[in-house]
Amino acid sequence: MCGIGGFAKKSQSKDSKPFIDRFVSSLKHRGPDGSGFFENEFVALIHTRLSIIDLSEKGNQPLFNEDKSLVLICNGEIYNFQQIRNRLIQKGHDFHSSSDSEVILHLYEDLDGNIQKVLNELTGMFSFALWDSKKEHLIIARDRVGIKPMYYSLSEGNFGFASEVAPLANAGLFVVHPDPTSLFEYFLMGSIPEPNSWYKEIKALPPGHYGVWEEDGFTMHKFWNLPTTLNHQFKSAMEVAEESEHLLKGIVSDHLIADVPVGTFLSAGIDSSLISHYAGEQQKGIHSFSAAFPGEPEDESKIAAQTAHKIGASHDSFVVETDFFNDFDQYYGDMDQPFGISSALSLSRISSLAKTKVKVVLSGDGADELMGGYGRHTAFYNPPILQGLPKNARSFIFNGIGKTFGKDSLVKAAGYLQLADSEKYLNRYQILQEQEALEILHPDIRNQVDTSRYKNRLENVWNEYSGEELLNNMLYLDLKTSLVDEMLTKVDRMTMSQGLEARVPFLDHRFVEFCFSIPERHKRNDQFGKLPLRLLVQKHFGDSLAYRKKTGFNSPLKKMLQEDIPTKNLFLQKLNALGKSGLIDTDTIAGKFLRNDQNQLNPSLAFGLVTLSYFLEKN
Repeated sequence: MCGIGGFAKKSQSKDSKPFIDRFVSSLKHRGPDGSGFFENEFVALIHTRLSIIDLSEKGNQPLFNEDKSLVLICNGEIYNFQQIRNRLIQKGHDFHSSSDSEVILHLYEDLDGNIQKVLNELTGMFSFALWDSKKEHLIIARDRVGIKPMYYSLSEGNFGFASEVAPLANAGLFVVHPDPTSLFEYFLMGSIPEPNSWYKEIKALPPGHYGVWEEDGFTMHKFWNLPTTLNHQFKSAMEVAEESEHLLKGIVSDHLIADVPVGTFLSAGIDSSLISHYAGEQQKGIHSFSAAFPGEPEDESKIAAQTAHKIGASHDSFVVETDFFNDFDQYYGDMDQPFGISSALSLSRISSLAKTKVKVVLSGDGADELMGGYGRHTAFYNPPILQGLPKNARSFIFNGIGKTFGKDSLVKAAGYLQLADSEKYLNRYQILQEQEALEILHPDIRNQVDTSRYKNRLENVWNEYSGEELLNNMLYLDLKTSLVDEMLTKVDRMTMSQGLEARVPFLDHRFVEFCFSIPERHKRNDQFGKLPLRLLVQKHFGDSLAYRKKTGFNSPLKKMLQEDIPTKNLFLQKLNALGKSGLIDTDTIAGKFLRNDQNQLNPSLAFGLVTLSYFLEKN
């Protein structure tokens, strides 16, 4: 795992070293083990290294092919590199290193520069840049699901790319401006949704895409489409569970490949327990890591420790008892844009503990988005009495009855029935409602916000899916939006900031494609989602863990804001600083969310305000 960045040279006479140095400085937390760069008259490619496979100097990047006509920098892991490497060696290719990334270069050669075919052959998580000197073009690419980030900018005729937003914003190559709509969406969702960023001029390369820069411009292409055909051969959730286990054991085995120690993140949830179990089967005495909040309902450390004991893992917990924001800059200071998901702070703390014993961790992220694990994955409200009627007729009936008999609830139901399905779904997982998010902004900022941008994006993604069932439509939207914008951003940034590589076996594209072939009835029922995974946890750990209420790496922030003086004081201090930024209407926040003893304060909003304040102080 690494940090990568680079740019095309608009002026060949201009000294590139200051720009290269700024890229390295902004990326060094992602690659503390070393850095390197390539430069010619057309491009500069920068790499900072976190050594995982081939720890020798031969694994340093940039990497070159035999005649050095191709140059590669890569962030990620290619899990099927050994199979590809062996095949290419038999065909006469000469490898310089044992690095997994080097197979990309030789595969590109072997397939006559057909990058689409190259990407389709790779199994892994990756973002990379490849300079082809013969064709004089630069390719950037991102893995199918978006596990690894890639941003780019085309501002003012310049082209640049990087693993994070900050290198592009700070390099001095681009003039950047904060995007008011991104600020609005940040409060709406808790993070800034791709493809946009904090800055108008910097965008994210979508998952499953590659881009090609040449002197006459930049084009973007999609290389992966998620299959949507259901497999109706499955007769039960148990049958799906058996196939899931077979597939996951092989995937976890692939994810354990490393030349450094590997551990797992372990909460009391079924997903991390299952991944830790399979990892522990193959690597005896594996290290596992969790967070602990002693005496709080959110504390999962005891259950996690019991699970670790059962699988024979060596377990450690990061304990937080008071002062939730203690050493905040240490754990959150490398964030490249505002990120208001409070579980990220716990994850960064666990990562700081994990890095003392391992350099790679396996995480259980992604299973909820593949098998309907969230409460929002239930069917939309559809009264039986109205089924069969056109949507407009249903709304008309509810509205008429409501107004006739003075029933506001029926009038509201009529409005709900008129919403597009994508809007109904958005209402289930946004942190604030649209009007609430707008009211937080300073009046001068509100007037610059495009409130329809995110809704339009959701509607477009929702309509992309051509499958048969509503649940998979919801999961497809999750996979393309909240999973990338929130979950994968959190995992990438929080682990990389601590010099740790996180791998997510559930999001291996082989398992993703398998999950989208499973009919809804085998994924969830009226009570539970992730039925096949629950059956596997039941098999290995028993009923109590298999059907335990979901928590994850959550924290008692709301209680601490009310009762813990250092936590409350830090929040009020940061809120006061935000009031001077000209971005936030602190009077609205005080009036709506700080009534009485802060019982009305939304902890997600509070954390979002603190992280925004920290970000603005540093940028």
